[in-house]
Amino acid sequence: MDDREKLVRRIVEEKGEEAIPTLIKLLEDDDPDVKEIAADALYRLGERAKDALYNELRRRWREGVEEDDITVLYMVDLLGDFRDERAKDIFYSLLSKYTVEEAILVIYEALAKIGEGERFLDVLEYMLLEDGDRNRFGDQVAMVLAYVDSKRSIEILIKAFDDEELDADIKDFVVQSIRILLDRNPSFVRFVPERILDELGRIRWN
Repeated sequence: MDDREKLVRRIVEEKGEEAIPTLIKLLEDDDPDVKEIAADALYRLGERAKDALYNELRRRWREGVEEDDITVLYMVDLLGDFRDERAKDIFYSLLSKYTVEEAILVIYEALAKIGEGERFLDVLEYMLLEDGDRNRFGDQVAMVLAYVDSKRSIEILIKAFDDEELDADIKDFVVQSIRILLDRNPSFVRFVPERILDELGRIRWN
């Protein structure tokens, strides 16, 4: 266990809910490591942190979110992990506040986790299969697709797997995403060619 993991566990186990307001404040810290520790601890606190995070995000949204606000993006990411459907309208409105693909993809993933992912499949397909920068953010696109329970998601990921111009490390995420989709939707295995099932460790799906 590394020092960061020890610190996160200590915060969660010793402080618990008492730490939530401070942890949310620490998401604003200039040090990325501090932000990550705070986010990890809030994630571990789970449902106990969800309402406070949602209320803080809503407050910031009502007051006006600045362009490319990283602190808000951390909140979006966490509330997506918590499957907080109350934040759906805020997530959609925030899409216009970010100018880089990596940030927009965080919002897409949060929306996908609350069941909105199919609305973005055209965009995700373009980003993974055609965009000139796909080897820069293709891993993120693949992980968003992992949370869109659709045959088309599988089809897009298969095309990516067969794309000779896509970097090998991106294809690792593609395979991971297919595995995640199959874990949730075993019936999707009928859409997956044997060559990809081999990459999944020759798993036999019932």
